[in-house]
Amino acid sequence: MNKMTKRAMAAILCGALALSACSCSNTTGTALTIDGTDIPAGVYICFQMDAIGEAQEVLTEEQPDLDMTAEDFDIKKHTIEGVNAEEWIKNKTIELCRNYIAADKTFSEHGLSLTAEQKNEINQYVTTSWDEENIYAQYIYGYDTIGEYYESKGVGKNSFKEIQTLYYKQEAIFDHLYGEGGELAVPAEEINAKILSDYALVLSFEVDPEYGKAQDYVDMLNNGTAFTEVKQAYDKAEALAEIEADMKEAEEAGEEYDGTLPEEVEVAVVEQSALQKVVNVDSTSPSESYVKDVFAMTKGENKLITVSEETTASDGTTSTAISYYVVQKLDISADAELMEQYSDTVLYDMKSGELEETLKAKGEAYSVTENAAAIKLYSIDKLAK
Repeated sequence: MNKMTKRAMAAILCGALALSACSCSNTTGTALTIDGTDIPAGVYICFQMDAIGEAQEVLTEEQPDLDMTAEDFDIKKHTIEGVNAEEWIKNKTIELCRNYIAADKTFSEHGLSLTAEQKNEINQYVTTSWDEENIYAQYIYGYDTIGEYYESKGVGKNSFKEIQTLYYKQEAIFDHLYGEGGELAVPAEEINAKILSDYALVLSFEVDPEYGKAQDYVDMLNNGTAFTEVKQAYDKAEALAEIEADMKEAEEAGEEYDGTLPEEVEVAVVEQSALQKVVNVDSTSPSESYVKDVFAMTKGENKLITVSEETTASDGTTSTAISYYVVQKLDISADAELMEQYSDTVLYDMKSGELEETLKAKGEAYSVTENAAAIKLYSIDKLAK
């Protein structure tokens, strides 16, 4: 499984949020005991931070106009999904802790282990994330390193490593169950079918009508001209138009034009790989209508796709910008490298939710003993800032 997919899966399964990939601390004490396993205070705080992040996301969906950056904002004064926010966050934290134990136990039950290379990757990632200066941490949190920020919240390096190790264990569980040869493996035919339904491969470039009639470039394709040569023709038209504009400007100013002459223009052929794009069915770039048109095209079809975007100015007036794209749809199934590349992503899309629910159900069956005195120390007010 590629690393981007692995990270995405880990975030889903563990509730981790972007930078708060929960680097929890050496804080002494036990917050919870789940199915006989103690949850250290640092790990609890880590998941509590994740729970607060999820709470803020849900609150934003429920109250879009709510300003959570206001100085007097207090999340505890709100309800989330009909539950007092403080209680919601506590419940979510315990749920994440249950999932944490469920994943760890599942890893052991399947007799899995991490390789020396994986352990080395974890150590390197922990050291880099914790000790080295981080521009994001400086800009968002006002601390030189991620470690300094989390230590200010009462979380630290050892539990950060614990959580990163858990990510790798989750990846191993996923690969063991759903990867090739796994007991829940998905047939390659199903994965390939999913790729074909969710992804399209195109050659595409945007056309400014100032440099020629957009449809003319599509006609060139339909007449057998290679896509790269069509793009070269467009680039030359663009270059010539700019030269002509410069020459006209010089003439109007009564100056001598000393730039490149039209007959001297040479434009290189663009590599096809630079024009090739993979489009996801759920994408909105450059627009939903563009994506819809791409998926409606047949393989080998050439088309001019027009995209209209309406904007509203501060004075209430509206304007419409129109963009034109010359597009040729390719057969993604003919690109073995791309099919292999997207198979991991698609497998994750198909089965990560299933594994998440499996671990959640397993965790829900565990007994939980709370250390109320310890939990009381972990202030939501401090973590939510």
